Amino acid sequence: MEIGDNFYSSPGLRMECIKEYNGIEYASPQLIIGNNVSCNYYCHIGCLNKIVIGDNVMLGSRVLIEDHSHGTTDDLDTPIAKRKLHSKGPIIIEDNVWIGENACILENVRIGKCSIIGANAVVTHDIPPYCVAVGVPAKVIKRLR
Repeated sequence: MEIGDNFYSSPGLRMECIKEYNGIEYASPQLIIGNNVSCNYYCHIGCLNKIVIGDNVMLGSRVLIEDHSHGTTDDLDTPIAKRKLHSKGPIIIEDNVWIGENACILENVRIGKCSIIGANAVVTHDIPPYCVAVGVPAKVIKRLR
């Protein structure tokens, strides 16, 4: 885990790099946080693969950023808590991104620089730079440049 200068968090932040779960060992997760990043109340960042948060990123309260899930469709009969963790790919959040309250950023996405993710959005695919994205799943509704 690497955290840059001037990192700020309100109470309730949960950050985890998962190396072992249910007796299964995973390759070394990478969680990299840039400079001047702030996390409001009760954010959760869970890393199995790789999460990079750029400089000057602001997270609203209760933001979830997770690069993994519990299992695949191959193990549906296994209780969810006992399934092997699975990652489809890393999360990259570029510089100067603002993520609104209760947003979820899911695995294998890139959020381009200077973008805004609206409150309650669920990001399941890449968001280009200089865009506003909202909804479930998040869709670009405005280009800022």
